Amino acid sequence: MNLTYTEMLDTFNALEKTSAYIESEWNDIEPFLKGKTRLIFLGCGSSYSLARSMAVMTQMGTGIPSFAMAAGDVLLHAGRYGKCFDGAAVVCISRSGRTSEMIMALDALQSEGYHFTVASLVCADGTPLAEKGILTLSMPWAFDNSVCQTRTVTNFYFAAAYILAKATDNQTALEDLRHILNGGPEYMKHAEALADELSSYPWTHCVVLADAELEGIAEEGALAFKEICQLPSNYYHLLDSRHGPMVLIGKDTLVLVALGAGNELEQNLLHDIHKKNAQVVAFSDVDMKPENIRASIYGRPLSHIARGIPFIVLCQMISYKKSLKTGADPDKPTGLDPWIAL
Repeated sequence: MNLTYTEMLDTFNALEKTSAYIESEWNDIEPFLKGKTRLIFLGCGSSYSLARSMAVMTQMGTGIPSFAMAAGDVLLHAGRYGKCFDGAAVVCISRSGRTSEMIMALDALQSEGYHFTVASLVCADGTPLAEKGILTLSMPWAFDNSVCQTRTVTNFYFAAAYILAKATDNQTALEDLRHILNGGPEYMKHAEALADELSSYPWTHCVVLADAELEGIAEEGALAFKEICQLPSNYYHLLDSRHGPMVLIGKDTLVLVALGAGNELEQNLLHDIHKKNAQVVAFSDVDMKPENIRASIYGRPLSHIARGIPFIVLCQMISYKKSLKTGADPDKPTGLDPWIAL
């Protein structure tokens, strides 16, 4: 059994621990959030994709200007990015807590004389990144030993969503997240059964479509196909896929769509993609699929942020099952390291 698969199956056990951990650390988390006027979420690779979702959900949920930045970009252009960081609260996201670009970017900004506060989300204790900040949330139970992140990214996303829900006293969102802790394992079985079927079809690339707070976690879902089954993949916003990307969707394409409110514009898009003979799978919390479109349904109404958790599980499971067909090693993809040391 692959390590990647084992870690994926442990996702919801880890989420239970993450939920309890946030509750236990809330007296330290809440003061960090107070009075902030600008937040920057900093990441690399998977963690940059997560940063994108975290920035959008924070800005939409609080109105506080929030941005996602790639740490390598900031490192190479620290002098020009400095004014963005001056006075900001920076949230660094790193599985290992040792990502070179992130640590070097913070050092470069500080050497330029810019001042900011730092918090970190990591999955290891005693890391160099922890030494940079005033708050570190360490979740070693979510650490993925396989190169490709599965359990880790889902726990990072859940942690951000849970913290936001508590900070804004959004009881509906908290209820949804807590329900996922209970309903998730059953959904994982559904996702695996669907993935077994889909992996046998002859698609050679994948397109992932999602909007709003899901943009980053969906981009990570697309990245999973590059890393785990090593097939080309892309992420787009739903309607933005009409502006160019649609020309490359065809009979060899798997299209995974995270539906929002299921409005007519979404439905029309699914119909048009289906006409191109692509293999289309529409994810929704409740059944709102058009005819002749395969669906993956969670089975209970969920807030939009919460939908991201079963959706990323579906993306990861399909990419893993496809790796068994492509012969790719999901634990050790050629040319990829678990974290980058420059």
